[in-house]
Amino acid sequence: MIEILTAAFANFLTRFLPFIFLRKYANRFLFLKDDFPVVLLTILTLYIIFPKNVEFQALSYQLIAILVTVVLHLTFKKALVSIFLGSFFYIFLLNYSL
Repeated sequence: MIEILTAAFANFLTRFLPFIFLRKYANRFLFLKDDFPVVLLTILTLYIIFPKNVEFQALSYQLIAILVTVVLHLTFKKALVSIFLGSFFYIFLLNYSL
């Protein structure tokens, strides 16, 4: 139980302390609101694409799924739709390909 309380307290501190202590600098960090999701998804994509053991078939499925995700995002301009359908397409390729 103490571990859960410690984790909850640490989470509370990391979420609220920047707003309390950096209130006068808040305008400098507003760009994170728009740019951080794209940066985070790019880092996660690069982490997934370049594993330690590279197999051509798995890499090709990943690149195809990324291409589908990019095309969907450029078409519909909805991040959740493109991420969900791109992930679904990747899982479909993994499970039902020859």
